[in-house]
Amino acid sequence: MSHDHKTVLATEFNLPKGVSEVAAKDPGTYLQFNTQMTTFYQQTYGELSRFFLALRDCRLIGSRCPECAQVMVPAATWHCPMCNFAEMEEVELPHRGVLAATAPITIFPSAAFIGEAPFARGYVDVARDAEVASFLPSRLTTTTGLPRPGIFVKGIELALVFRDERQGTIRDIFWVPLAEVPEALRRKRPLFESDLDFESPVAPAVEHDSAHEVALETALAAMSAMAGKIERSPRAKKDLANRRHTIAFRTGGGDFTMEIADGALRVSRGLPPTSDFVAVVSDPSVFSKWVTNGSLTDAAVEGSLWLPDRKAFGVLPILDRLPRSVRRDVGE
Repeated sequence: MSHDHKTVLATEFNLPKGVSEVAAKDPGTYLQFNTQMTTFYQQTYGELSRFFLALRDCRLIGSRCPECAQVMVPAATWHCPMCNFAEMEEVELPHRGVLAATAPITIFPSAAFIGEAPFARGYVDVARDAEVASFLPSRLTTTTGLPRPGIFVKGIELALVFRDERQGTIRDIFWVPLAEVPEALRRKRPLFESDLDFESPVAPAVEHDSAHEVALETALAAMSAMAGKIERSPRAKKDLANRRHTIAFRTGGGDFTMEIADGALRVSRGLPPTSDFVAVVSDPSVFSKWVTNGSLTDAAVEGSLWLPDRKAFGVLPILDRLPRSVRRDVGE
């Protein structure tokens, strides 16, 4: 008689079937077997629903206690826990705020946010006129490329932005530095994501000097030497297999291009006619360090390497594997 039956999850997600023996705490042997438990459920926002319904309607609200005057943001409850559960009243909140503390930038997210990193999140002081108020935890976004240190610092003034399509979740909103909002839009309420340009950030300017020119010469020599060893490195060729990228780099010592095609890396002076993206770094020694024992991902995280978007960031782990692969197969 067959015991096969259809399961909600694909069978390849299951642990192997079987029973094994394990030592028991008391004298003897226990039998151990593999099993699984899958739980699907629905839940409500409860009292928070009122806050999220308001977000869906492009409104930002809090709950204010008429007795102690504290304002809760988000409106987590409508009965004040400090005043014997006095009924709280709804208050409209401004679409501007101040960052309460310098925001962390997430590089390695949990499973729910894979593909979204790097991103910044922080606590926004919205109800600034209230004597006592909570801060609103929110995503923080910039129109100037990837989030990096020095943008979302404590005290920076922020503007509230609504997604064009909203569902009634905290992800319906995010905040951008007010200085990045065009003057003509700073009083617009609500301000929508489509009102701002996130697709074509302007690359920062770099100042050229002789020290950086020397650093670029050293970096180009190191990168060219590494590129010449890739043909002898099975690991490096595997890293580059089926990949084609043309990356333009602007540095304080001059410009250069990195091309990846047919399992090979080519580095040349100057900018290409077209590229996948443009990256900017003031100090070209970043690339010398990359070849020896550094990381372009670290440079981007630390803010010394400017990138326009997440797609560009996704190329860095591939590049970071190359020096290690070459060293393992070919040596120094």
